Order: sequence, then C-alpha cells, then structure tokens
Amino acid sequence: MAEALELARQAASLGEVPVGALIVKDNQVISRAYNQRECHNQATAHAEILAIEEASRKL
Repeated sequence: MAEALELARQAASLGEVPVGALIVKDNQVISRAYNQRECHNQATAHAEILAIEEASRKL
C-alpha cells in the first residue's frame, strides 16, 4: 500500500489525479503505474489500466 501511495504522490506532482496501482502475483509486484491521463492527453491512461497492460505484457 505504501508503494501505491508513493505512486499517487508522483501522479499528483505531475498535475494528475493522485492514483497509483500495483499488481502483485505470488507476493511479487509485477507491475506498477500512476495516472497519466493529463500528461498523455489520453482518457484511458488510468493507473489501473496502465498496470493491467504492463502485467499482461509480462505474463
């Protein structure tokens, strides 16, 4: 949870909605992301979606 909060702080520092997301498998973080909607001007660049996309590339 602490890492998700740190990711949210990173998002906030960039002017994003402060949301961070992690995906964990077998007690290992396999992906992490924060909101990037404003930076990329992309409506789907939510932290959760970005984390899922990263995890799917790894699995």
